[in-house]
Amino acid sequence: MLDYKLLQASAEVIRHGSFEKAARDLGLTQSAVSQRVKLLEERLGQPVIIRAKPIAATVAGQRLLQHYQSVRLLEQELLDEMPDIQSDGGYGQIALAVNADSLATWFVDVPKYLFDQLGLLVHLKVGDESLNHSALQDGTVLGAVDMRSTPIQGCRVRPLGMMRYVMVVSPEFNARHFANGVTADALRSCPAVNFSEHDELQNQFLKQYFGLNPGEFPAHTIPSSQGFVTVAEQGIAYAVVEQHQAEEALRTGRLIRPCPFEIDRPLYWHHKTIQSRLLDQVNEIVLSQARRFLPKITT
Repeated sequence: MLDYKLLQASAEVIRHGSFEKAARDLGLTQSAVSQRVKLLEERLGQPVIIRAKPIAATVAGQRLLQHYQSVRLLEQELLDEMPDIQSDGGYGQIALAVNADSLATWFVDVPKYLFDQLGLLVHLKVGDESLNHSALQDGTVLGAVDMRSTPIQGCRVRPLGMMRYVMVVSPEFNARHFANGVTADALRSCPAVNFSEHDELQNQFLKQYFGLNPGEFPAHTIPSSQGFVTVAEQGIAYAVVEQHQAEEALRTGRLIRPCPFEIDRPLYWHHKTIQSRLLDQVNEIVLSQARRFLPKITT
């Protein structure tokens, strides 16, 4: 039989990627958390954590983390159905992965609904939507926004909708760099803004419409969705942004679209196939928010 105090400590270390952060979250000393992890590994006869920088889970650790998250969901359901049962007085928790553009737009109210309606503390892993599969696969999250329509083992996938991206610039930037239109030569000589060094969206846009490859154009690196809009408004870069993020600035004239090109990216919701009414409710809240804001995926 698993000792769930030991399992909890190990799961929190994996989730945080840090003994120190896990200890702070659990209200324990770092030494106590380390001892619990070590004791669990001794009882299992194998390591559950790779002690490197950053800390990662072994295959066994991933499986235990998934089990722990499932148990936490089922425990929360039981407490909701039987309020007379004594608990530690804490909230339920759920870990999800989402891309920054979604968090800045249609997903922004999801944590509020999950807390208000289900009493869940939400832990978001924010990254590129093309990378969220790995967070689901390694068990650190129970649901993820992703670009791929093919589910991984043990998960179900459902369509969320399309996100549309457009190029925006300030009027001053446009006059200075695109007076003769947006061309490959013009783009080679003025700065873009990238989310990261591997900004696939920017690369796709510039390759598809202007034949430019990564490294052929200068770029700022700013890992913030709203930062993209701000940098464009400041007139120091052109930005390819989700259209709703730039809606107000386009309406007021702080930004303009220097070219008519667009990219539509389909998004899908991947979640574990756990038999859990609570997870079903989480999924429905996410899907209902997507239906409110995102156009349907067209085939």
